[in-house]
Amino acid sequence: MVPIAWRNLFEDRLRLAISVGGVALSIMLVLLLNGFLTGMNQQITAYIDNTPADYYVSQKGVANLQGAGSIITRSNLQKVESVEGVRAVMPVFTQYVIVEIHRKKVTAFLLGYEPERGGGPWQIAEGRAVNDGDEMVIDRVLAKRHGLKLGEELEVLGKRFRIVGLSKGTASWMVSMLFTTHEAATALLRAQGTTSYILVDGDGDSRVGERLKAALGETNVVTRATIAANDLKFLAGVFSTPLRMMVLIAVGIGALLVGLTIYSATVERAREYGVVKAIGMRNRRLYGIVVRQALGAAGLGFAAGVLLVWLVAAGIQQTWPQFLIVVDLTSIFQAAAGAVAMALVASLVPARYVANIDPARIYRK
Repeated sequence: MVPIAWRNLFEDRLRLAISVGGVALSIMLVLLLNGFLTGMNQQITAYIDNTPADYYVSQKGVANLQGAGSIITRSNLQKVESVEGVRAVMPVFTQYVIVEIHRKKVTAFLLGYEPERGGGPWQIAEGRAVNDGDEMVIDRVLAKRHGLKLGEELEVLGKRFRIVGLSKGTASWMVSMLFTTHEAATALLRAQGTTSYILVDGDGDSRVGERLKAALGETNVVTRATIAANDLKFLAGVFSTPLRMMVLIAVGIGALLVGLTIYSATVERAREYGVVKAIGMRNRRLYGIVVRQALGAAGLGFAAGVLLVWLVAAGIQQTWPQFLIVVDLTSIFQAAAGAVAMALVASLVPARYVANIDPARIYRK
């Protein structure tokens, strides 16, 4: 049964190449879209994931880091520090800003922090962290895209900052992060005496959150997991549905191409199928031949698609480094399942054709 399936599959090399190429492009598109979605999610929660804070204290009604603005008074800082189980407290001030770089307007996410407390960039690719209010660390992707270098100045809301460091992992295709001191950020926005969030690192006691809520009153206390989920829902939710629909369309196109290839090969071999049915081969074994052909075409396409996505993803990230495409084992296994689904769906019509072959009619022809 296996030799028959493979002989039929490789009989017309051009038709097989078209089918395998279509499946490869389909698998590549599936992996690329899933990789973009995974990378986008990682970029959205990068700050939350890399900052050692179990709780975020924010303005009442605010439960996002990037999805909403928050302003609370610095007097809450002492209240948080007095709560049992609190190990570290990090006030941060955040605001979206429009920066003009070489006559180009760029949206960025400004974050002011206190260097001695933490809450700033978690990885410096070049240079150092900020020490003074006229210094700034900018994302290295932003610097590369706009030709900014260490020691140069960047004007933000009318104030010039000297670039002293380039951070890594702080960019996304939407915005890049800018870091300066908390004092400089609040002065820039004329919000002295306030902060946006108070990041709290607890000692592992699950009751710390309840103690914070009891001590602070007119604020909101959310966990790291909750604020990350809210940011994902707000920023990625609008893109995830269309991307997943495109994945389903890609799988459907792949199944259609494989189905056409196997159906054409089956019709051409109708007489041979009639002969083997006449000598006693059951439909179940004939179905097996058709399914193996479909699995063979899908398998070859899957292997080519995986190789192709690595090349395309590397090219995209080299050309547009603000895009993060994550192709991991989980997504590859999911794509493999998609390839199997393509093969099974593609074999339905050819299998039905084989089942309806009448050996007597074949002989009469």
